Order: sequence, then structure tokens, then C-alpha cells
Amino acid sequence: MKKITASLVFIFVAMTTYAQLGELTFDGFVRTGFIWNKEEIIGKDAKQNIKMQNLDDAGNGQGRIRMNFTYEINNVGVKGRLQWDDWKAKASPDWPYLFAYINSFENQFTLSAGKLGASPWGTGGPEKWKELESVDKGGGVRAEFKPRMIPGLNAGFVLNWYNGSTDRGIGRDETLLDILQETVLGVAYEHDYFLARFEYRLDSEIDQRPGSFASGREGDDLIYRLEERVLKNYLPGLQVWALGVYEGVGAEESARDCIRFENWLFTQYDQPWGTAQLRLGYDVIETRSILHFKPSYYHKFFDNMINIGAFFYIANDFGEDRINKDAPYIEMQIEPKLQINFANAYVAFTYNLKQEYKQPQTGVPNPIERFQTMNLRFGMTF
Repeated sequence: MKKITASLVFIFVAMTTYAQLGELTFDGFVRTGFIWNKEEIIGKDAKQNIKMQNLDDAGNGQGRIRMNFTYEINNVGVKGRLQWDDWKAKASPDWPYLFAYINSFENQFTLSAGKLGASPWGTGGPEKWKELESVDKGGGVRAEFKPRMIPGLNAGFVLNWYNGSTDRGIGRDETLLDILQETVLGVAYEHDYFLARFEYRLDSEIDQRPGSFASGREGDDLIYRLEERVLKNYLPGLQVWALGVYEGVGAEESARDCIRFENWLFTQYDQPWGTAQLRLGYDVIETRSILHFKPSYYHKFFDNMINIGAFFYIANDFGEDRINKDAPYIEMQIEPKLQINFANAYVAFTYNLKQEYKQPQTGVPNPIERFQTMNLRFGMTF
């Protein structure tokens, strides 16, 4: 831990010292809080617990400290993200990405190398934050082409490391072709009227997806993001966008458990007096489909100093392998929220009630489990 801390201090001191030679940008946030949980699970006694956590996109630890930085001098730069979710004394930070890049040909070509992230072709969230070249146990080399003759176009490829375990008993040595079959292809086009992003990741037979026991080829991956930008000209504050992830494209029959197709459509109307949003989701998992419906509204008081509102969420499944054919839904949530905003900080309180229907059991045709959560949240940005 001492070596890690010393390294971090050296990096930031060096960057600060040489910032006068180039351009250093730095931002991030701190989020934490306290949670009270009550679980009523079938076959178990109800239990309660209290822990430190913030459910506002802050991981599963005691909170989240995130620092993003970019240092650029002339046409060369370094971009990284440092993050702590585990706040134990000896816990090490995570580096979701850290890579160097160079811009050439008057910024028409960018070459990046390292632990890749900050993709120009990612889904961008919410609900799904996915970048196909981001790999936990490796990195890669990304090439981006941005021709001046087609403003807004960004197309390229990534020579990438494996995104799964290579210990699957194939019975042969790895080859150059195996790693080339992990290549990622990406394209994005940004216009005044719309934005479109697509990213496609090839898959070699040598690696195996986490949690998969498939014996055959598990298929490629595809992600997308689509935004329209015309409606805001007629109705300021109105946004519509969609994003999705398709895992297991072209998977063999023995690997059909790897196929997953998830899609979200968002409509949002943001005004000085409040923000209304509707999220619709549609997933296909083997022979089962899931439909998601999530409306929300948060009213703004005193120039957005206070937000009061709630979201409602309900999901139901269809198809041959439904969890419970007699259940009216598979999951339902309601969450009211009170939030107080400061200049660069907020304090919020939420109460969440979630109910889930499970598979029928002997003597219990419609078993249901309930979860209650109260979350006192704190957040600061810098």
C-alpha cells in the first residue's frame, strides 16, 4: 500500500509540476452514505442490517471516490481514471482505464495504447455503461480515424486482449489469430440532427465468458447508442435516445446461454421547474423476454436547491421460460426521494420498496420476496 501511495503522489506531483508545459484537466466526485436494509426472503427469517453505501451509481462498497484526469502537451497526452470503492485501510485503488495517446495529421488520426477506456463508441448510459475495448485483465491499442472531409465521423479499430478466461481446455497453444479474433471495430457519427454509435467485438474460441460453461463458440458482442437532436429546437429540454447491448452474436447452439439482448429507450423533458423521464426496456435472454417500464418525476424548488419526486418501476417476463406464469409481474419498485443541492454537493434521502415474484413452490403458488431500503446519501463533485 505504501508503494502504491508513493507512486500516486509522484504521478500527481509530476503532473502538477509539468502542467505549465501542457494542459492538465482534472475532475471527479466523492459519494457515500448510510443504508438501512430489511429483507423478507422465502424460507428465511426476516433480517435487517445497516452499512455504509450510496446507491447513486457509487458501487457496492462504502462509497466511491473517482478522479478523472487528462494531461496533454502538444499532440501527446495521458488519460486516466482512478477509483476507490473499498475504503479499507489496506485496499488498493482501481484503474478502470489509463492510457497514452497521440494525435496526428491535424487531429484526423488518434492512436491510443494502454488500459483502454473513455471510448468514443460506448453506450454512454444510463442503465448500461458499456465499452467493448475495456478489459479488466488487459489492455490494447486503439486507432481512430476522423477525416476532415466528413465532420463528426469517428471510425476505427482496437487490437485488444481477451475479455474472458483462456483456461477452458481447448487442448492447443494460443496463436496470433486467436488474439486478432478479439479485435474491436467501432464507428460514431455526430450531427446537429442526431448521434449514432456502434461498436462490435469479435470473439475467439480460446477464451470463455465469465460464468459460462459453454463448450462451443460464444459469439461476438455489439453495442449501440442513438440520439435525436431535432426536437429540442421545437421544445427545449426534450430529449430522446436509445442504447443497447447484444451479447452472443452468432453463438453456437451449445453456447446459447451466452445470448443476451438488452435495449433501453429514454424520453426526458427537463425544465427549470422539474424533470420528467420515461425509461422503456426490452431484453431477450434465450427463450425469455423481459419488458421494463420506469417513469419518474422530480420537482425543483427554490432554483433547484430542493428536489422532491419519485420513480416507479415494474418488469414482467414473457416466453417459454417465464419465472412464474401466474404472477402479475416479476419485479416492482417505488422510490420517493428528497434531495438538497449545494454549489458542488448534495444530501439526499430515499426510501425504496421492492417486491419480486419467484418460481412456484410446493404449497406456495405465488411466492414473493420483499426488500425495503432507506439510503441517506452524500455527494461532492470537484
